[in-house]
Amino acid sequence: AEYMGTDLVGRMLLLTRTHHQRDTADEGALPPGADVGAEFAERPRSNSDSAPRDGANLSKFLTTSRRIVQFSSNRTPTDADKIVYVDGAFDLFHAGHASFLKAAKGLGTYLIVGVHTDAVINKIKGRNYPIMNLTERVLSVLSCRHTDECIIGVPFAVTKEMLEMMGAHVVVIGGGATREDYSTDPYEVPAAMGILQHVESGSELTTTKLISRVIEHRLAYEERNRKKEEKDSALKEKAVMAAEL
Repeated sequence: AEYMGTDLVGRMLLLTRTHHQRDTADEGALPPGADVGAEFAERPRSNSDSAPRDGANLSKFLTTSRRIVQFSSNRTPTDADKIVYVDGAFDLFHAGHASFLKAAKGLGTYLIVGVHTDAVINKIKGRNYPIMNLTERVLSVLSCRHTDECIIGVPFAVTKEMLEMMGAHVVVIGGGATREDYSTDPYEVPAAMGILQHVESGSELTTTKLISRVIEHRLAYEERNRKKEEKDSALKEKAVMAAEL
């Protein structure tokens, strides 16, 4: 777990994308003309983005059916269940995500969570998002006790066919979600069906804030080291001068 945490911090600081899982089928998953918020405007790629550094950006997870089963609830919905569907990136799964899923689950009895692919998330947020690749994010979502089922690599837009296939009664989006950010509303269908609901997670923590904290702490750490090195250098100079007298 400690090694994985170090790996994730490295991805944040180096702005690498080598951890992303590529799938050419994902390229058309985002509706044409989707606008990208200024907060997630594309940054120039780092020189380190072209190749892994000592393997630090490679996923430590090998996806197998047994591993996924180990993380899943092993529960199937019944006719008596009220099925709730949510989707998203769920990158760097944190307390805010868990609170959101808990609130969504409260609107029904069976929660299905759709996780977008790396390519879809990167088109929306730019930079080197997502920090965790699809496999890592899916296993994180499945490890949350509020999740009953996870759909891997869902389309960006929620379709009627998807909802019918799942038997979803409610579609939930977070209170901070802005449907207007996109020229094509990904929740247009459930909204028209009258089954779209907003919920508040009750947490102010977001993936963006989490990354900002890591970077701020890193900068503070580097500044402390710089001052320490300057102090040590000054002491060494004084010692040399004293020895020469």
